[in-house]
Amino acid sequence: MSFADTVEPVGHLKAPSTPDEFSKGIVGDTVSTVSDFLSPSEWALATIQFVFGFNPLEEAIAWFTGDWESYVKCGEMWANTGAFTKDIAANLRSGNRELDATWNGNAADAAYVYFDELAKKIGSLEGDLKELQGAYKEVGLAVARAADLIKGLLEQLADEAIIAEVELSAGTLLAETGVGAVMGYAAAALEIAEMIKTWGRATEAYSAAQNAVDTATAAAGLVVGRISVALQSFPEPGQSYDNPAV
Repeated sequence: MSFADTVEPVGHLKAPSTPDEFSKGIVGDTVSTVSDFLSPSEWALATIQFVFGFNPLEEAIAWFTGDWESYVKCGEMWANTGAFTKDIAANLRSGNRELDATWNGNAADAAYVYFDELAKKIGSLEGDLKELQGAYKEVGLAVARAADLIKGLLEQLADEAIIAEVELSAGTLLAETGVGAVMGYAAAALEIAEMIKTWGRATEAYSAAQNAVDTATAAAGLVVGRISVALQSFPEPGQSYDNPAV
């Protein structure tokens, strides 16, 4: 007896799409833009490094190092796998019903119970796999949103550095006039204070993203634990049927 599948599970096993949040580089595109903006003004970059003692552009790149696009794509594959298991369970249930309609006896009853339990176990994986995809997506969104905010802050920081250097230069040029020097250096000090605030906002954005990533990662760990338990508790066929007539 042949059984026709009611659905096609392999249709879900397709390549993941490119996440909208990662259509461009996480921070590389804006860092490159900022670097180009500063390149003819090495003195401005020197001001940034003087204020912070390190290069914030390089620091931001280090924060987001990693193939986050592939990470989010992996989450989509978990969801696709969940849909795959759902369809396999549907085909098992359909075939089991057809078999039960034409096969009777102790062996038939045992087979029905086995395949019914197997379909339930396989079908139950879909919810966990979908939830796992959600955790992966939360990580990706946290990274993308933080990176987008920090991109803007890096550009703002570059603007502030150039203004601060101009004011410092003005103070130096007007050093012969006491009032000019005071005004130039005071304005530069205020701009440097703004630079520090801007970088503080960037570090706060990164910390918030890290907290979101930690929360989502912990949630994913719980789901993986449930899936592991489910896989280890799949029903196994009982003892072979011993026909008393043989």
